[in-house]
Amino acid sequence: METPIISINKVTVKISNHIVLENISFEVEKPSLLLVIGPNGAGKTTLLKTLLGITRPYRGEVRVFGLNPLKEQMKVRRLIGYVPQKDKISYETPLTVGDVVLMGVLLRKSPPRTVSEKDIEMARRALAYLGMEDEWSSLFSELSGGQQRRVLIARALSSNPLLLLLDEVFAGLDLESQENLLNILREFKESGRTIIVVEHELDPIVTLADRVLVLNRCIHAYGEPNSVLSEEKLKRIYPHLKLIEKNGRRIIVLGDRHV
Repeated sequence: METPIISINKVTVKISNHIVLENISFEVEKPSLLLVIGPNGAGKTTLLKTLLGITRPYRGEVRVFGLNPLKEQMKVRRLIGYVPQKDKISYETPLTVGDVVLMGVLLRKSPPRTVSEKDIEMARRALAYLGMEDEWSSLFSELSGGQQRRVLIARALSSNPLLLLLDEVFAGLDLESQENLLNILREFKESGRTIIVVEHELDPIVTLADRVLVLNRCIHAYGEPNSVLSEEKLKRIYPHLKLIEKNGRRIIVLGDRHV
């Protein structure tokens, strides 16, 4: 029996004595794309940080490629590309776009971390995927919010990870950039690697999802999109939810905002 890519067993996470995740269990057994949805404060970002070993579970067991993210954090991090909602890059540090993307390449290296021509080629190729190849020498701090998101995605891709964790990466991207990113994720998945995407909107990423996990502190549903994304199941979390069709895609609407 093969080791699951991700195994979460009866995990509870507390932050400042507040339960954020409660007794959650699921496995990702083979390369695929998992879409995680849920309202604000549902614990979606905490789930990603728990997989990375940044957040320690109060109880339960987490394994990524059979490794314990807490005890073997560096080994796990070298297998993962991660794009957070907000990055801690200092805007006072004059980092260029190239510097930021090369951080992803250097993460996989052992000290002393030096950059090779091949590393630069990989970083430039990742930027080209996102339509940002001409910004290599630009200051990261001077880019628009959407451009910065694309650079951070390129940074995650440049490390050629086996697992990609994306936290609301479609926010701030124009339609063309969204389509480019969808194509990149499709190629990434078809190459036999795994993606976990946290999003508020089903559109557009649901078209690529193999599984959907509906989270609101606990797991309310987990399975194939057609099974999970029923109005009846989603209304358990979104009492005022509406489902609408737009350009052949299904969008969740909660009040005046898309979820």
